[in-house]
Amino acid sequence: MPKVSIILTSFNKHEYVGKTIRSILDQTYDDFELFIMDDNSNEETLNKIRPFLDDSRAKFFKSDVQTVDERVAKTRYAVLINQALELAQGDYIAYATDDNVYHKQKIEKMVDFLENHPNVMVVYSASETNYLNVKGEITNSIVRPSKVIQWLAPCVTDHCSIMHRKTVIPVITKTFGSIWDEDPQFYRIGDARFFWKLNHFWPFYPIPEVLDFNAITPKSIHAQIYSDQPNEFASKLPQQRTCKELRDSLRAIRREKRE
Repeated sequence: MPKVSIILTSFNKHEYVGKTIRSILDQTYDDFELFIMDDNSNEETLNKIRPFLDDSRAKFFKSDVQTVDERVAKTRYAVLINQALELAQGDYIAYATDDNVYHKQKIEKMVDFLENHPNVMVVYSASETNYLNVKGEITNSIVRPSKVIQWLAPCVTDHCSIMHRKTVIPVITKTFGSIWDEDPQFYRIGDARFFWKLNHFWPFYPIPEVLDFNAITPKSIHAQIYSDQPNEFASKLPQQRTCKELRDSLRAIRREKRE
């Protein structure tokens, strides 16, 4: 069985998804399976994915979701991730999105950290995020650092920057009833909600290097939700929960444990 399971979610980003998959398949560490979880993308995007499916490590799944109403009924990427987690065989779990590129040694470095720190359940790295306009030009760039043992991970890091042991899953499921939260109130901060669950039990340990690179484009969920332009998808979403809410909740839990 593979040591690592990598879960990639994809929807209609033909400009980037090929780069994402290539960066994963070209890792220096190759004992992994890659779940490509596509949410019924257009043919242009599927044509970018298909050439990689000859690689035995790649496992492709495509949903049959079609309407906007179906897309806002649940947090779609959370649904896809949960489906992949049910199938994952690896001891370690990592994530990617279709506008994310891995550093060539990302998996190697994260596996090495977990192998050498058997009591650590979650590790995270620094990451670089580039904001792109409709022409694909970078308009802003930020680096999310990874310097401290993090008990308040929601909205501090991105799910593409973490790796966790598979053994966290039954603990999370038993406590919360689900792994990733499919409630559409968390569409904007689905990974933060997952981190909130993890931080009830474990901190995130840092790897200070930048090990992944993200692109925020006009097609990104965050951009659609906050766009000034009319947007059917965003208009049909329920009111979104906040990072502050999750972080304040964790702070309260930490205070109770100290008292």
